[in-house]
This record gives sequence, C-alpha cells and structure tokens, in this order.
Amino acid sequence: MMKNKNLKSTEENNIVLCEDCKNLVGKQRYTSPHKKLVKTSYKEVKSMFGNVDEHYYKCNTCSKTWVHETGSYGEGWI
Repeated sequence: MMKNKNLKSTEENNIVLCEDCKNLVGKQRYTSPHKKLVKTSYKEVKSMFGNVDEHYYKCNTCSKTWVHETGSYGEGWI
C-alpha cells in the first residue's frame, strides 16, 4: 500500500478552528498568542537580511498547530 505524502497536510486542512484560532488568521508578528495555545518549540533563524524567531504552538481547544514568526523579518501567524 502506498502512503499519501500529503496526508498530514490534508488532515490539518480539515481541522475546524476554534474562535480564538480564527482570530489569529492573517495577524502580524506583534499579535500575542491566545490563552489556549501551548508553546511546543522554538527556533532562531539568522540571515543576512534579518533575524526570524519561529515559535511553534498547538491549540488545546482545536489542535491547530501554528508558527508565530517574530523578529525583523517575521511574517506573523502562519
């Protein structure tokens, strides 16, 4: 049986977001995490253009995983 490489992304796309996570969609790097998010990891990325700190979270309510990019080139909530 062949495993589907996109299974994880497909499953994650089917997650129904809680209201708190819905409010993070499109938010920038200065928006704080909501109270139900649990930090799972951290990674510092350095480049010649500027630093990005990647904070990884998982929601206790809807199980959505997030990356919160901060720093001079951070994109915000992904």
